[in-house]
Amino acid sequence: MLRVAVCWVALVGCGSTPPTAGGVPPPHPDVATVSPSRAERMERERRADLASAHRELEDEQQTALGASCEKAVVQGSQPRCEPSCYRAEPADPRAGKKLGRAEIVHLACTRSDVADAGPIILADEIGGATIAVRAARGRVPKPHKKGTWEAEVASAVAEALRPELGRRDVIRVTGAWKKVSHPVTKERLRCVTVSHHVAGMRRALDECGARGPVACEAGGNAAVHGINVVHYRLAEARQLQAAGKDTECQRAALEAVAVARGLPRWRQYVSLNVDQWKRYPRYRTRFDGCLEEESLFSTASALGTAAQIVHGECGGPANPKTTAAHEQSFHTCW
Repeated sequence: MLRVAVCWVALVGCGSTPPTAGGVPPPHPDVATVSPSRAERMERERRADLASAHRELEDEQQTALGASCEKAVVQGSQPRCEPSCYRAEPADPRAGKKLGRAEIVHLACTRSDVADAGPIILADEIGGATIAVRAARGRVPKPHKKGTWEAEVASAVAEALRPELGRRDVIRVTGAWKKVSHPVTKERLRCVTVSHHVAGMRRALDECGARGPVACEAGGNAAVHGINVVHYRLAEARQLQAAGKDTECQRAALEAVAVARGLPRWRQYVSLNVDQWKRYPRYRTRFDGCLEEESLFSTASALGTAAQIVHGECGGPANPKTTAAHEQSFHTCW
């Protein structure tokens, strides 16, 4: 009797699993992870894809950074329209002129629509026929009396001209303040005519309207071209924003953001990779005055930040994406 009971218990404990409904075998349990060998293969493939994408991006960046223009930016070169057409700064029409004692006329301007106008802007480009160079006659005039507004303007102009200012040179204000709208950016300026009395011209005026080591867009300097583009596009974006043209505003602001990002990367590339960076004591910009190198790049960065804000206010992303080609467009031939 005891043997029968034990056998019955054994049969109950070792009974087979009851069949599932419909005769379908039970599903295998989900496996959260793949086998080690397959996981290693998938990781290798992922890393290879990432490396390939990274190399492609590096190639794109190197191509964009290495792009160059074989000629100086000149008037009549192909303009870039994003959305309006930016035309390169023309060469100073007085270039090539060399006299002994001379009077070089400049149009000195400040921004009238901002609290901090920044450095004086030598806007000879918009001065017209009055911006001339002529042989000096008679005695060199005396400097303005200290404490006068003319003396302050003369001092600011002298600072802008410092690389080419001779020891005996004198700056004199020869007109009154007048309101001017810049024909390129439509920004409001306050301008006054000044004369730089040169004791002796050892060098002829160049494309920048300068005699010393000064860089400008008209002379083919890409860094100055870059900051000019950033300022121009930001001014354009603000005007389009005021007009309610959000799509065009985003395009203009995006160009400003891109070039502002590209400028320092390009300087680093040219300095470290090809060792062709040339430094100048002064960079004469179209819209931001005569700047030293670090001031040029910090000003361009600030303009780019402002453009990014405008891009967001016009309905675009607050931190828009830009490509390497877009960022480095400023040092190609346009």
